[in-house]
Amino acid sequence: MDASVSPIRIQTPSRLHFGLLVPGPGEVRRYGGLGLGLAEPGYLMEARPSSAWRVRGEEAERAERYLARLLQHQALGQARPLDIHIVRAIPAHVGLGSGTQLACALAWLVARSADFDPSLSDLLRWTGRGARSKVGAAVFASGGFIVDLGRAGDSSQTATYLRFEFPQEWQVALFLPKDARGLHGAQEQAVFAQLGPEANRVSERLCRLALLQIIPALLEGRYEDFAEGLWEYNRLAGKCFEAWQAGSYHSPEVVDLVAFLRQYAPVAVGQSSWGPTVFLIAPEQRLQEVLTQVDVHLNATLGSIIITRASLDGAILCQHQSGEWVPRHVRGARYPQNPTMRGRL
Repeated sequence: MDASVSPIRIQTPSRLHFGLLVPGPGEVRRYGGLGLGLAEPGYLMEARPSSAWRVRGEEAERAERYLARLLQHQALGQARPLDIHIVRAIPAHVGLGSGTQLACALAWLVARSADFDPSLSDLLRWTGRGARSKVGAAVFASGGFIVDLGRAGDSSQTATYLRFEFPQEWQVALFLPKDARGLHGAQEQAVFAQLGPEANRVSERLCRLALLQIIPALLEGRYEDFAEGLWEYNRLAGKCFEAWQAGSYHSPEVVDLVAFLRQYAPVAVGQSSWGPTVFLIAPEQRLQEVLTQVDVHLNATLGSIIITRASLDGAILCQHQSGEWVPRHVRGARYPQNPTMRGRL
């Protein structure tokens, strides 16, 4: 790896997850779902050659655990040690997919240090991510609007998905309630272990919304149809988990926030993954109008509001040359041998 003598930087997206298509067992394919890559927030890591492995900066303790597991894989055993500085991190366990982005970024850095050019399947195998959702891995690879086509049997290391461009004129606002976290880890696994075929009672409706409303409206630039379809999809997908949250959403506070934002319908609003992050997607002028009302009525109840756009490229990789960071890989240039990087059509 040339990075053994030259520092390297990786900047990841984050992601919105709008809900699973088939959460329970009993169908030919399980899971699947819709999601969107976000330009911000994201991880920013800088790696330099070192005499020993070192991780410092934001989320360093979590990253050290991930790194230890990665180095147990035979393919990565010859990786030369790196000093990895996490300059910026995605907030953890708030529905923005921080775990997958952190794991994939570390795996890519370690692989390059071992002179290995990894495929997306390699990253999934080494990190153990994507057991239920491939949206985060797909977003890391290519950004954009993702349709995860789920898994058939034991296909957890194959990312079968479709990727669509997302209009840059549609902005995204993220509302993060104060001091709240979504289900994750063992608690999340326990929920899925309890699901039976009855959890799929709205799957047909979700598939129809995705195929016959949300995706066509996205491709044709019809915002209002997209907004109404995505709101209904997200609400119905959340109801499958009402035994573990406040109906379709994380908590009564999130229920109230979504209801407040729906006053300005049609707007694409909902909860990402387990929450508590609430998203609002809208053309810039409409989004600013809604944010003005949020500042007046809800500012005291929110931890933060992040304004961002869709990620067009996924992770951005840079080499340090002549005193500046030079991008080396963007969407379409990485893993050209792997057709799943752009989706199977």
